[in-house]
Amino acid sequence: MKKISLILITFLLITGVSGSYGYFVYIYDNDNSSSEDAIVSDEIVEEEQSDNSQNQTVSNETEEPEEEELPFDVVGIFKCIEIDSEQRCWQTHEPSQSISGSSVPLVVDLHGYGFNSTEHRRISDFDEITSDENAVVIYPDALDFSWNSGWCCGASKDQERDDIGFILEMIDIVIDFHNIDDSRIYATGWSNGCAMAQALANKASDVFASVGCMSWYLLQEEDNSYSPIPIIELHGILDLVIPYASDANGGLAHGQVPTSETASGAIQNMYNWKEMNGCNGNFPDVNEQNTFYSIQGFNDCENNAQVRLVTLHAHGHNPYSEDARQESTGTFLPGSQVPISTSQIAWDFISQHTK
Repeated sequence: MKKISLILITFLLITGVSGSYGYFVYIYDNDNSSSEDAIVSDEIVEEEQSDNSQNQTVSNETEEPEEEELPFDVVGIFKCIEIDSEQRCWQTHEPSQSISGSSVPLVVDLHGYGFNSTEHRRISDFDEITSDENAVVIYPDALDFSWNSGWCCGASKDQERDDIGFILEMIDIVIDFHNIDDSRIYATGWSNGCAMAQALANKASDVFASVGCMSWYLLQEEDNSYSPIPIIELHGILDLVIPYASDANGGLAHGQVPTSETASGAIQNMYNWKEMNGCNGNFPDVNEQNTFYSIQGFNDCENNAQVRLVTLHAHGHNPYSEDARQESTGTFLPGSQVPISTSQIAWDFISQHTK
C-alpha cells in the first residue's frame, strides 16, 4: 500500500503587545483504503499579560475621572472654609434620618464668650434632643472666642468680623450636603452666642424660622430687612454675668457701655421683640407659672411671630445642667442642679414654627 504522509509544523512566536505564543500542526495522510482523507489538529496555547492586553496602550491613555472638589476643607471633625482670609470652622451632629429619610430641621448652636464649639457641645444637650427629633445640629467656632453680635464684646466686635456672613455661608453648604428642610432652620446659643442668635434673627429673618437662646439679649437696633419671626429667651434670675435686670454690667467688664437704644434686661428684651414683631397689647397675654420657671410673652403678633421670656428661678449665667469649663482660661461656671432642660424648653418652642 502506498502511503504518503506530509507533516507540516509551523511554529509562530509572537512577541510585543499581546505577549502570546502558539503552534500549528498540520498532518496530511493519503491512504487509498482509508475513508478519511485528512486529519487536522490545531492547538493554541495563549498566555495574556493583562485582562485587556489587546487594548493596553489605549487603556493607559485613559484618564481617571477627577473627584468632585468640596467647598470646604476637612480638618479632623471640623469642616472649614475661608472668610475674609480667615479660616472658619464648624462641627456637625447628624442623625441617621437626615442621610436616607425625609428632610430634617437644622439647628445652629452658638457657644458663649471665651468658650469653643467642643466645650459648648458637651453641655448644651442639643445632640441628644435633636437625635430624638431627627435634626442636624451645627456648632460653629467664633474667632478669638467671641462673636460680633452687636455693641459687646471681644476681638470679633472690635475687628468688625462678618460672623453673620460666615454663618449664612456655612448654612448654604450644610443644606447642599445634608437632607435639610430649609423651612425649618433655627438658631440657639448661650451668652454671647445667644446675642449672636438674636442678631441672626434680626439680620437674616428670611433664613430662620425661629430663634431660642439663653442668657443674653439683642445688642443692636432693628435691621431694615427684619420680618417678624418667633423668639424665645431664657434667663436666670441669679445671673451675675449678664444680670436679669440690665446687661450694662456685662459690657462694663469689657470696658463697653450700651447706648440707650440698645441697653436691655430680660424684660426689656421681651418688649423690644414685642415691638419688632408687631404684637398687640401693652401687657403679656401669656403668663405661666411652674415650680422652677415662669413664662411670659405675646401671642397676637404679625406672622404668628410669638415672643417669650422664660424666667429661670434658680439659675445663674450657665443655663445648662452640666458645668461649663473653659480649657483656655480655666474658667468654671457651675451648672444648675434644677431638674429641667432649658435646651428642651427652647427646642419645644422653636420647633413648632416653619417659614
